[in-house]
Amino acid sequence: MKHLRTMKVIVAATLTLGFATWGWAQDANALLSKLSEQAKSYGSIEATYTSTMVDKVSDFEATQSGTIYVDGSKYSLDIGDYLIISDGVTIWTYEPAVNDCYVDDAEMMAEDGMDPSKLFTIWEDDFKNEWKGTATVNGEELTQINLYPLAGDDKPFHTIQLYISEKDLELRRAIVKGREGTDVTYDVGSFKPQAEVPTNTFTFDPAKFPGVNIVDNRI
Repeated sequence: MKHLRTMKVIVAATLTLGFATWGWAQDANALLSKLSEQAKSYGSIEATYTSTMVDKVSDFEATQSGTIYVDGSKYSLDIGDYLIISDGVTIWTYEPAVNDCYVDDAEMMAEDGMDPSKLFTIWEDDFKNEWKGTATVNGEELTQINLYPLAGDDKPFHTIQLYISEKDLELRRAIVKGREGTDVTYDVGSFKPQAEVPTNTFTFDPAKFPGVNIVDNRI
């Protein structure tokens, strides 16, 4: 469940970036603005990714591959051990191993961590940013921009590192640095905007999971 929580993250005190020059901050804002403008043309998104969780406290590492569909505030996220679906109001988290489905309020869960529907636009809300220069990821030179949540202690992570292709204006990697020593790296594989995604992708249908046990956590 820790990986699941981080995923709902699968995203510290407010930092003062006095060491960053004004020029760097402007560069970061300009690039992120370009990405936001590009995102407006995406429509429905279908993307594959690989996530690697490293728990430094317990010396544990796990890697999973998954597929995510996004349409506005709606998303469907298949990470193997869990199927996470949201229609923007409700979140259903299905655990195949035990045939249980947990039902939560989408707004409350988003406040606890990172909203998967905002994976490709997360920088738009309540973050400070810092230009970190370039880094080589999987043989490609990318621009690194760090995000720091303004909410500080209210978030389970203190930093999100973004690795961006300036050429394609696409996010290639995101690293969520957890406050309790757990970091999760998301590497984006295929990325398909304007994807044809059926509307029922974003709702949980119990009939498709015979015998499923529904656990409603909503108040």
